[in-house]
Amino acid sequence: MRHPHPREYFVSIFHFSFFIFYSVTTSPILHRAQAKKHRKVQPGTVLSWTTMAHPLAGFGTHPRTVGLIALDDGSRALGQLVGKPMIGQRVRPRMVLSSVNAEGLRNYDVAYEAMAHVPAKAKQKRFPGYILALTGPSGVGKTTVSRMLISMFSANAETVPILTTRERKSGDDGEYTYVSKEKFTEFVRNGDMVAFVHLPSSTEERWYGYKRSDIENIWKKGRLPLVITEMHLLRGLVDHYGRRSLLSFGLLPPGKSKRAMLSALLHRLRIRGRDAEEHLKDRLKNATEDLAFFRERADLFDKILVNEDLDAVIETVRQSVPGLQN
Repeated sequence: MRHPHPREYFVSIFHFSFFIFYSVTTSPILHRAQAKKHRKVQPGTVLSWTTMAHPLAGFGTHPRTVGLIALDDGSRALGQLVGKPMIGQRVRPRMVLSSVNAEGLRNYDVAYEAMAHVPAKAKQKRFPGYILALTGPSGVGKTTVSRMLISMFSANAETVPILTTRERKSGDDGEYTYVSKEKFTEFVRNGDMVAFVHLPSSTEERWYGYKRSDIENIWKKGRLPLVITEMHLLRGLVDHYGRRSLLSFGLLPPGKSKRAMLSALLHRLRIRGRDAEEHLKDRLKNATEDLAFFRERADLFDKILVNEDLDAVIETVRQSVPGLQN
């Protein structure tokens, strides 16, 4: 029996290794892997979730929330959930850092973030009218702009009250309807809320939202509902009524850089005197996310305005909204 020459043995091993490599990377396997990845890169609905208190080695030390997602094409996927999850919540994919190996190489994977805090049973429907939305970080002047618009056009527009679970403050002036957390949760469970959000705070539980009946009662009067929103509430209104239902204006503070804009917000918040110093830190953190949202979701705004000249802002809104020009 002839034994193979060492060179022939090496060539055979090379061919075998190449065959294994080629087999693993043939188009059917690649196609299946790519199809699986593409399936995950689509919106879906949270079916269930759990929190891993002790993630595996290389996945960091913080707890990680993993959910079962019903994707829009009918398939299901397991994935990390970003933020505070809720069963029935609509989520969309984004790439996040998944793990770091011993050599320091970073691995990224698909995770899911909330599109809006709206229960899955709240199906989108044709809107009976328009909603005028003013969106921006705390301190940018949304309430001032809304009050001026209402005082000028009270026969045509009406402010929609914001439901909140936070404590009443001395600077509040009629823009909120205060409810308990239990009552707010009941409204959500019954599908009465068209958009709602939990804003992080180091000192209190703060939920905000809009009731369907408050908006639709204004339509019944033949008036334009005016809402003051942030990014989650805006997305909730869009998800419920559709993008075409909103005349959406984003308000930015003056400043040529993010640092300058945040400084302007902090100055306005301190002048307003409504928040304690520890609350200001929470508001600035949320404001940083709001400013990024303006870049990432420019499609949700009809106009983005710098609120430096209040009269100019009012005039721009007036000229842009049907029914207010005259």
